[in-house]
Amino acid sequence: MAPRGPRPALLLTLGLLAACLALASGQTWVELNKIFLNHHVDYPRSSPPIIGSYCDFEMRGRGLYWTQVNTFIEAPSEAINSICSENGTPLGGGLHQSKAFIPVNTCRYDPQTDSYPHDEFVSRKIVIGCWNKLAVYFRE
Repeated sequence: MAPRGPRPALLLTLGLLAACLALASGQTWVELNKIFLNHHVDYPRSSPPIIGSYCDFEMRGRGLYWTQVNTFIEAPSEAINSICSENGTPLGGGLHQSKAFIPVNTCRYDPQTDSYPHDEFVSRKIVIGCWNKLAVYFRE
């Protein structure tokens, strides 16, 4: 009789195998870019179901809750990735600064209220880390 129920050891083994295959493919920057885009890009801007809850809505929805500070970039992914080439100024160490001002929304966690009570929406030049002309890191 075969055992029934969840098999955490099998899931862990399959997860590790998938991670190894992704790393062995030589395309790690593509995966890092996908993570970067999930953590930092909100274009077009989302509309939360309750007015004034943008940061709570976005941070929960992306699995980033309890992160002290996170910034969402209000621009298409192509425009953000282009900062790594023609639309950015190299700063060294793989960092590039945007040539143009870009709308961003910064969310700050308040442990006393267990929420993101305020968000700061501004347009500014942003600094990102690049790898193979793809954004992989956001510098707060």
